Amino acid sequence: MVNSMGFFSKMKQRRAEKEALEQAAAQQGQLGTWQSQSEKLDVMINAVERCGNNDIEGLFDPFDTGFLLKKDEYAIGLIANCALLETRRSASSYQGGYGGVSFPLFGKVRLNTGRSKGKLIAGEESITSISDGEVLITNKRAMFRGDTNNKEWLYSKLMACEHHPEGYTTFAVSSQAKTTGFAYGADVANEVQFRLELGVAISNETTDQLLAQLRVERQQLDAKKPLSPPVVGLSNGENPR
Repeated sequence: MVNSMGFFSKMKQRRAEKEALEQAAAQQGQLGTWQSQSEKLDVMINAVERCGNNDIEGLFDPFDTGFLLKKDEYAIGLIANCALLETRRSASSYQGGYGGVSFPLFGKVRLNTGRSKGKLIAGEESITSISDGEVLITNKRAMFRGDTNNKEWLYSKLMACEHHPEGYTTFAVSSQAKTTGFAYGADVANEVQFRLELGVAISNETTDQLLAQLRVERQQLDAKKPLSPPVVGLSNGENPR
């Protein structure tokens, strides 16, 4: 007679071993991701510390950018395959007080809203790609050189700098009426955004503040370190099925 209890017991054991191996593999993957993030953060902290001490020799790649740099200006990063972005507003419209008819404004059309009781409705703003090219990040500015447009963002005139997880950054500059920026893609977002933050910090002499922020991130990352996966053994040297 076949010992069915022993057969089902082995099946149960093999299932448990397979689940344990899958869990260990998942934990190993989580640990690998954490280690990669940890190494990148250490590189960033080291770079900020060195810049704060004016120790930049050999820190950045000595690539030929093709951009003309000013006195005491040096390259922090060159990003290819970028898109120049500009905020644009769609055409305004006028909604009258007689039946709600709307029509676009153009030329020198004048509206007497006091009599018709209508209202001017502003068009929606959107960020639009207007040129393809490359961006050089330095310790004084970021520069876009494109096929149809060129742009410069001086850190000393920045009013706001906003990074977006989709992989683009927008700038509000005191000398420019429109919000502009450039897109670079989500795959390199962390690298590009860090180099921009570093450039701004060097220009504004606030590397100590950036370093403090990174050290807080270091503490938060250390608190989230995954456990090392347990060593899982198989009974009778068999592979899980």
